[in-house]
Amino acid sequence: MRKWFGGFWLALFIPAMAAAPATEPSVGHLPNVEIDAAKKQVRVECEALNARMPLEFFCVTIGGPEHETVLRTAAKPSDVHFGLLALGLVPGEPAHYQETTDTWYPPTGTPLAIECQFIRDGQMVTMPANRLMRSVKTQQEMPPQTWVFDGSRVLPDGQYAANLTGYVVSIVNFDMTMIDVPELASNSNDTLEWEFNPAICPRTGTPVTMIIEPAPQGPATRPGKTLRGSEFFPGPGLHAEDDTPATQPR
Repeated sequence: MRKWFGGFWLALFIPAMAAAPATEPSVGHLPNVEIDAAKKQVRVECEALNARMPLEFFCVTIGGPEHETVLRTAAKPSDVHFGLLALGLVPGEPAHYQETTDTWYPPTGTPLAIECQFIRDGQMVTMPANRLMRSVKTQQEMPPQTWVFDGSRVLPDGQYAANLTGYVVSIVNFDMTMIDVPELASNSNDTLEWEFNPAICPRTGTPVTMIIEPAPQGPATRPGKTLRGSEFFPGPGLHAEDDTPATQPR
């Protein structure tokens, strides 16, 4: 599995940060991304999508799998990744299978909280991301959710994988996503549990700011459990050969 080198990312993005305007010293800007060091937040400009299918993602890039996500963004995943690094957060690894131990490992990385800010009934509201989703079966809101900064990966040709796939925030596991849930969750279509919540989600096209910050420590930030190979069916978005991922979006 790959390792991340913070110095590589800082060297790549510091020139862009220096050239971008800032409203205050602690706030930096990249296209569609604001990095607030004082508040320890990365704010991503998005818009709502009222997808009518079971969800695999909370946020993807424009042109990604928009039919199964709550939000889309014009921001580059690598810019969001850099913003999280700039806050001192540490990426882990996506969900993966290790053949030598016949074990599936859940995503790891700094635990994250995600909120959304948008105008509703003429008022600016801020709410946890989980409230914008509900159960397909019961129509109940998704319970409070913690994500992890698993960090996607750099491919052998040097490209950042999430920039190719468009996977920004997942709610089931993908091996190229940048932010994922902290447990093993199959992306197989017949296991998908969540849909957009029409009682909460703004209309399609409504501007939404996705706010990403470190999650408070607690039971929800403990590592997820591993599973034996025969105990977990990953779906098509994960590969048993964790060193040879597909390079095309699903």
